[in-house]
Amino acid sequence: MSFSKETQQKIDRFAAEMSQRYLSDVEMTHLESLRKNVRQGMSSVGEQIAKFRAKSGKSIDAQNDLALYMSDYMSDLMSQGLTEQGAFEKAKMELSATNTEQASDLHERFIQYYKNRDPAEEEAIGSFYGGFLFLGVAVGGLIGFLVSGGVPAFSADGWIYTLVGVVTGAFIGIGLGLISNAIIAAIKRS
Repeated sequence: MSFSKETQQKIDRFAAEMSQRYLSDVEMTHLESLRKNVRQGMSSVGEQIAKFRAKSGKSIDAQNDLALYMSDYMSDLMSQGLTEQGAFEKAKMELSATNTEQASDLHERFIQYYKNRDPAEEEAIGSFYGGFLFLGVAVGGLIGFLVSGGVPAFSADGWIYTLVGVVTGAFIGIGLGLISNAIIAAIKRS
């Protein structure tokens, strides 16, 4: 369901604020646990952590997940007869409270996500992307360089062939990275 631009912005703002609460319940960084144990003099560290977490990939993922969950919930509420604004207010109220069914369900989803998350898998996927990208750029550049005539022709037109080879190799490397990501995801699901 598509919402007005204003309502979508409200959903995104709400998701950004609330995702931090859900993340803090599920995941605590080393600095946060230090702050918890040694409260005095740590207020500036706490502010830096909050800034870091708000911009981290996990935080952005949590914000996107929360916005999607809220949008789905609002769509359900609107199909029951509520206006867009009424659905937004009800969803915001229920997801902000800690003792509602919707908030509990969302909190459980965040817990399951972080329980099932495997950093080694993410590292493997990143390694595939990086490895294939470097391999593609190197092979593509070398093929372009050799096809152009090598060193004697490089300064004339050869650099163009080399550049085309590098760009083509980069695209091939990213494509192979995407395929490896898909394979890892399929293996994990089975």
